[in-house]
Amino acid sequence: MIDLHTHTTYSDGTDSVGELLQKANALNLDVISITDHDNCDAYYELEKYNPKDYYKGEIIVGCEFRTSFEDRLIEVLGYGIDYKEVNEFLSDYYTTEQKDKSKTILYNRLVNKINDLGLQPFIKKEEDIGSFFVHSLYDELVKHPENRHLLKEDIWDSFADFYRKGLTNPNSKIFVNLIEFNPLLGDIMDVIHQAGGLVFLAHPYQYKIDDTESFLDRMYDKYNFDGIECFYTTFTPKQTEYILDFAKKRNLLVSGGSDYHGTNKKNHDLGTGNNNLRFKGQKAVLKCKVCVDVIR
Repeated sequence: MIDLHTHTTYSDGTDSVGELLQKANALNLDVISITDHDNCDAYYELEKYNPKDYYKGEIIVGCEFRTSFEDRLIEVLGYGIDYKEVNEFLSDYYTTEQKDKSKTILYNRLVNKINDLGLQPFIKKEEDIGSFFVHSLYDELVKHPENRHLLKEDIWDSFADFYRKGLTNPNSKIFVNLIEFNPLLGDIMDVIHQAGGLVFLAHPYQYKIDDTESFLDRMYDKYNFDGIECFYTTFTPKQTEYILDFAKKRNLLVSGGSDYHGTNKKNHDLGTGNNNLRFKGQKAVLKCKVCVDVIR
């Protein structure tokens, strides 16, 4: 089995790099990729020791990038990249000053939206929140049943719904403009390609758009990415089948991943997702091994 979509404590996962590798080894995964959000720091750590001491399989260098298409926040996965070159770009783009500024702007926008809508959370002071405070805000909001009546939108059943159907949806009353804090899709694709990598669209149905199929067509017609994540934790068999057919018709590479975050995401188990992944992907992996750098 393979898992080409995982996260560590270098972004919003709860496992260290070593812990992730040891778990992958215990599960006998053949190939993995560490795809932390907007940084490749895990691969600098791997320079300090022999990864084979922790994990006997192969590691495809990867990163998950936040970007946008048609005013919707999306993610792409870059595989086989020169992580030093990519990290140099990301460090210049996401400076400490820029991160602090965007966090403050986003936090204030969310608080203002919550107050304007009359929602009832416990709001912490900005200095007490971490970089991934949006999740904790959601956890507070859902503690108050009256919020469902105050904001009658299909955003309350999960954090994914709150994030995708609410915060990143221009049609939602709780929409906040996240895309201005991230690079444009064309720019990110250029960075990945210039670093010798391949661009894969991540989890297309996870964006919870009413017409994902049309959205996919328009995106591919404009940007011609190299591959697409066809096997993903939350996908139904019908969704996977559609994306596989989409990829086949366009001769795209195929990938699969759990989007493992440790304890930060339930039912996204490493290698198996919600017990529905189990992606062996022999043909896809073999093709990736030809095209993509693998840490041995």
